Amino acid sequence: MRQSPSETMPPKTSMTTTLIVITVAVFVMQQVLNVFFPGMFGRENQFMANWFSLSGQNFQELKVWTLLSYGFMHSTAGFFHIFGNMLGLFFIGRIVEPVIGRERFLGLYLAGTLLGGCVYLFLHFNEYGSVVGASAAVMAILTLFCLIYPERPITLLIFFIIPVTVKPKWVFWGSLAVSIGGILFYELPNHSHVAHSAHLGGMLAGILYFRYIHNRSNSFFSPKNTRTTVEQPAWFKRRKKTEAHISYKVNRSNRDELQKEVDRILDKINASGFGSLTDSEKHTLDRAKDLLSR
Repeated sequence: MRQSPSETMPPKTSMTTTLIVITVAVFVMQQVLNVFFPGMFGRENQFMANWFSLSGQNFQELKVWTLLSYGFMHSTAGFFHIFGNMLGLFFIGRIVEPVIGRERFLGLYLAGTLLGGCVYLFLHFNEYGSVVGASAAVMAILTLFCLIYPERPITLLIFFIIPVTVKPKWVFWGSLAVSIGGILFYELPNHSHVAHSAHLGGMLAGILYFRYIHNRSNSFFSPKNTRTTVEQPAWFKRRKKTEAHISYKVNRSNRDELQKEVDRILDKINASGFGSLTDSEKHTLDRAKDLLSR
């Protein structure tokens, strides 16, 4: 007897959980250095800030890895910074990750961090201030969620107390307005220490992913596709439908072969998300529900 691959391989830990564990571990390391190896006059230890936070000075010193490493560090002055980011990553990530898969979720997370860092450097390349935090990456995940489910009502807790139900599309536009306004009226005039530019870069990463990877159509918050289409002749549509039927190779009468195909499709969903399935694979799952239950 042979076990199928889905039975022999242990379930993978979600990428959302992995990212949270890594980020919290880095935060604990920052706190340990502050406690056991404090800086002068009891200040925070600057080792990790000097080598892993993002700043124009660090980048000019060719510390190019800081474009990614800053996203795994947080302010050690309190717990609100990391708590807010990890809470958002947990609630939004567990919805988005099953849709796009572990690998693409990680790619989007890192792309949000990278693009957020690039936008921040563009505005602060000759300054000495630095930025840390996963906010740009979380904004990328949040943006993709808002673009995929623009009409799905969600409940937010204002100040973690007041529940407010709103549609994700308004969260998107509100976040975009806050980021742009924060850059113009607070960040550039040095009236705030919040890196709104990094948030904006993360949102751009989410928009680009949705536009060019997740959904290649020209639609944007629109239920209709705006691309011009040409009506095909009736004889071509009949031929195409017949060819599609012939190319479907799953032997539905053979339960063993069907079970193997279903196991392969389930492994593909686990690796790349449900959105990666072809129409034939989705049809196979639908037929398998009836055939395998007999």
